[in-house]
Amino acid sequence: MSDFKLFNEIRSGSHYTDPEISNHKALGVSENERGVHILWMYPDVLNMHGSRGDAMALLRFSNIMKLPCTIRRINKLTDEIPFDWADMMFFPSGDLAAVEDIVKALTPVRQQLKEFRDSGKVIFTVGSTGAVFGKGVSFLDGRKVRGLGLLDTVFRQRQRVSGNDLWINTTDGTELVGVQIQMADVKLGKDQEAFGKVVYGRGNNEDGTEGARTKNLIFTHLLGPVLVKNPIFTAELLKLAAESAGLKTDGIVLDEKDISLETASLEDIKTFIGRKISGEIKW
Repeated sequence: MSDFKLFNEIRSGSHYTDPEISNHKALGVSENERGVHILWMYPDVLNMHGSRGDAMALLRFSNIMKLPCTIRRINKLTDEIPFDWADMMFFPSGDLAAVEDIVKALTPVRQQLKEFRDSGKVIFTVGSTGAVFGKGVSFLDGRKVRGLGLLDTVFRQRQRVSGNDLWINTTDGTELVGVQIQMADVKLGKDQEAFGKVVYGRGNNEDGTEGARTKNLIFTHLLGPVLVKNPIFTAELLKLAAESAGLKTDGIVLDEKDISLETASLEDIKTFIGRKISGEIKW
């Protein structure tokens, strides 16, 4: 069975209400075998810009890597979060208006989130949802909402939404491509590490920086969905999560032939953006 058929078998065998999706049976390993444990946080609230595709990308690429993986949905803001179980938390892109409610839900477990981050586990957050982990958000109506303060960032709502392609190089040298639909400008504290440098696009605030990273807590504006479009980066997140669980990751790689479609798509997008950079295409 091909990897894509394997992925479809797992996806089709699951139901919308299933709290977990696992690839153990399809990979032919025991359900008790320790694999990567991922929490898909609040998918019914954080449901913008195709981020459900990002969750499916984590499953698809773990299948290709032959890495056992269980994704557990945390559906309600009132649901208990199993920190001890999880190796990675994925917070999809949501509306800026949802930030206040999510911060309220997570404030009682802020210390546990900090410990999760500091232990080397992965927290990956996309788009406006990144404001949950920053110091706060200033809204156009004058309201100010305090964030969890796990990243030294400040968000300021924009008068107009900014949208464009986004091409960055991360601080560890990984090249990522996607799109940006930005509802708030972001300012980094002087000691806050950016997630990457902008090759093309707006980034945080047209200052050449994009996103923020503290240990394995990563915030990025990249949409696309970002994990679908950038399989090498997705594989690195999965490996970081596996390593935090004490799993061996030697030899766990994505074969180029298994991501040929994604690679070709990335090259097409980079060519298109390059034409905009050169001025051949006016934007």
